[in-house]
Amino acid sequence: MSEPADGWLERGGVSLHYVEWKPEGEARGEPPVLLLHGLSSNARYWDRLGRQMQGRHLVALDQRGHGLTGRPPHAPDLASGYSMDQLIEDAAFVIGELGLQRPALVGHSWGATVALELVGNRPALASCLVFIDGPVQSAANMFSWEDAQRFMQPALPRFKDFDQALAQSQRDFVGAWADDLEPFVRARVVEDGDALVLTLTARVRLALLRGLYDSQPDVLWPRIEGPAVALLARGGPSMITGWKERGAALLATLAPDVEVRWFDTPHDIPLFAPAEVAAEIERVSSPAATSPGS
Repeated sequence: MSEPADGWLERGGVSLHYVEWKPEGEARGEPPVLLLHGLSSNARYWDRLGRQMQGRHLVALDQRGHGLTGRPPHAPDLASGYSMDQLIEDAAFVIGELGLQRPALVGHSWGATVALELVGNRPALASCLVFIDGPVQSAANMFSWEDAQRFMQPALPRFKDFDQALAQSQRDFVGAWADDLEPFVRARVVEDGDALVLTLTARVRLALLRGLYDSQPDVLWPRIEGPAVALLARGGPSMITGWKERGAALLATLAPDVEVRWFDTPHDIPLFAPAEVAAEIERVSSPAATSPGS
């Protein structure tokens, strides 16, 4: 499969950027796949997965405040343009405009929450859900908004040049780093005077975090109508792993048909185990799994 192709759509004055992998030759019977990245990430995060899924039609969206989507002068209004409703509308718009026809919906981290919101509120739009290491239960169940801001809003970095940005990503993804992640790093920074900063600004990040904090997975999980799997990472601080374990136990009560699969990796499962994630997507989105009554 060749490198992904860039594409653009316009919605409400915001330029939505996406990258797309199209299969060579005749398309297979499985549904297309829509990929939603996490905070401070971008569509090129999914490059590794794309190389694992030759023969499938994949679309990865740069969500608002990330990558090439909504950069000035086409940035959304800060007061209302980064709400969860707008993120859901973006994903639904991409599905409709590109004719994806009930895609498999795959989200990682914050993007997993956006995917769950879409499937929970508009179940007819997607055929299945692959939820990758997002918050399984409401953040409000675990800590206050004040604590959430301290926990989830660290100081954003400023790099003197691209080599420094690259070195930071090498440290962030130690154990999974290889040169194929360089396009992802290039897409997550932008010039700011004589330095480079993340495309996601502190103010936009805070607005997006508010939508994440206010999301209610406890209400959304029981609404899912198609196949769904939650892929959770055991790697990381024990406190966070404990939250995930309690969330998985709650999920077994709220939506017992949703599978839970644990990975012995850090948070970025798609980078550490792309073949295994691809296999999960293939399994959950197979015609047998998504057919009525399955």
